[in-house]
Amino acid sequence: MLKSAVVLACLWTSVYGHGLISAVVGDNGVTTMGFGVTTTVPRDGTSEQPFQLDTPVMKNLVDDPCGATLQGGSISIPDSLALAVQQGGGNLPSLSANGSITMTIHQVNADGGGPFTAQVNTDGTGQTWVDAVVTQQVPGANGILRGGPIDSQFTAQVPAGTVCTGGDTGDVCLIRINNGGAGLEDSLANGAGPFGGCAAVVNNAATNTGAANTGAANTGAANTGAANTGAANTGAANTGAANTGTANTGADTNTDTNTGNGNGRGGRGRNRNNQRTISRRSEELELRELIAKRHELDGQIEAKRQELTARQFLTVDLIDELKTATGSAIDIPIDAFAGQIDDSADGGNSTTARNAILTLQQAVDLKKAVQGAIAGALAVMSSAQDVSVDAAGFSVANKLTADQIAQANNKAAAALADGSTTSVNLGNAGVGEPNTAVVDSLLGGAFAITSTLTDIGAAIPTGTVAAGAGAGAAVTAAGQAAATATAATGNGNGRGRGRFGNNRNNKREFRSRLARFIQDDLE
Repeated sequence: MLKSAVVLACLWTSVYGHGLISAVVGDNGVTTMGFGVTTTVPRDGTSEQPFQLDTPVMKNLVDDPCGATLQGGSISIPDSLALAVQQGGGNLPSLSANGSITMTIHQVNADGGGPFTAQVNTDGTGQTWVDAVVTQQVPGANGILRGGPIDSQFTAQVPAGTVCTGGDTGDVCLIRINNGGAGLEDSLANGAGPFGGCAAVVNNAATNTGAANTGAANTGAANTGAANTGAANTGAANTGAANTGTANTGADTNTDTNTGNGNGRGGRGRNRNNQRTISRRSEELELRELIAKRHELDGQIEAKRQELTARQFLTVDLIDELKTATGSAIDIPIDAFAGQIDDSADGGNSTTARNAILTLQQAVDLKKAVQGAIAGALAVMSSAQDVSVDAAGFSVANKLTADQIAQANNKAAAALADGSTTSVNLGNAGVGEPNTAVVDSLLGGAFAITSTLTDIGAAIPTGTVAAGAGAGAAVTAAGQAAATATAATGNGNGRGRGRFGNNRNNKREFRSRLARFIQDDLE
């Protein structure tokens, strides 16, 4: 799939990254989902509709302590708690002995990145919260993630002495995660989000009382030593009878094996065998050296491939170009709010309208602020150490390829276009429904760009595809070169041994050895 097509498929849809709790795994083996999260939303795409419909948006924690979703609106804590109990078969996930709980966070895309904070509410109401300690973080930097969607493991530990008292059972706590807000004021996810949500857990009284560790199961009864009396090691089997030396009495079994090596036809034949043995060992050594060189070459090619791939994400020059391009593009709608239509025949400044929403100075300030925000986001995506799903130190799963993501997004966009699905937005999730006519008028002539670029993008392959193919071809060529060199060496040595009386069997034996060496190396 073309990278240009991937970008174009998302140009006119709301693409917020988002992150949600897709699974909560308790120490008692019970698994549930986060509040507001459903099983009906697909997880293989990134666009708003439908891939973000059940993501809790933590935009108003006063009215919605556990957030709100596009699909369900404000998240009801009592209803969500009851549903979680059903998901757990009548139970909720329990905290571990040290107060930890493990979750899977589905990070949809760009602003669903880490780091996330964690808090605990002990009475199940969601009114008061205490900070918890995050012991396993998810990938991302400043709320931004590159390479999603991805499922990442997240672990939080409640403070020592925490006692859960909520719910009908009187032992429920709420855990809340958030990739923005207090403590994460520098998170770029604060714009569209932040995102996260809540989950319900319970104390595990049996784990914390120590009753299960009374030592009763470790009385030592099973280790009395009865099975190790030594009876089986009396030495009877090692009396030495088998090693009396009879087999090495000096009977000269090999007395004449090498006698007269240089005399007679038999001696000459044995001499040739010795020479062949030496030659084969030399060839095997040479083969090992070739294989080692092949590994070194493959490693160099892989390093170069990774370097080229990395360059195609966001290089310094590309960032500069993006800042320039986006900075100019955002001027168009902002100028329109200031009453200046930039695609006017006589120029935008010739059309200043009265009673515009923004003054000219406000438009200038707003454009500069937006440009700064875009530059900051690009800087994070290009250079932050933990921004990628491939960053070290995280536990991730279900990584998708760009083609898979593009296919899912394109399918979703097509469904919206043909009316088989409709946009869902129940409000309270921080995403307003735009007035299409107003948006189109603000964009002016820029609105026509998408249809033109979509046609072009469908026909032009991108650098990523070409580079990937080139790298793959280079690796294949390296393997072929190594195989060719090895085969040439083998053939040459085979012919050389022929001068010492080798026959076809010797050649087949060497080829068999060669095949085994290569197979062992590959395995």
